Amino acid sequence: MTQRTIQTIERLGDGDRTFCFFIRPGSRSRPYRWFEVAEVPPFDGKSARFEMERTRYGWTFIRQLKD
Repeated sequence: MTQRTIQTIERLGDGDRTFCFFIRPGSRSRPYRWFEVAEVPPFDGKSARFEMERTRYGWTFIRQLKD
């Protein structure tokens, strides 16, 4: 079963270096979902909104949404 959703991906880094990215949960009962740098398409800024698809195997980035 797949589910498409809009998620805000946030960058965790120190200055010019990016360590990883994450989705902030909508509630305290759900954990953060972390992504390695190679898993996330490049974007400018501290965060970006993406249309994503969730399957039983994980998350797939479909496209970046412009604000």
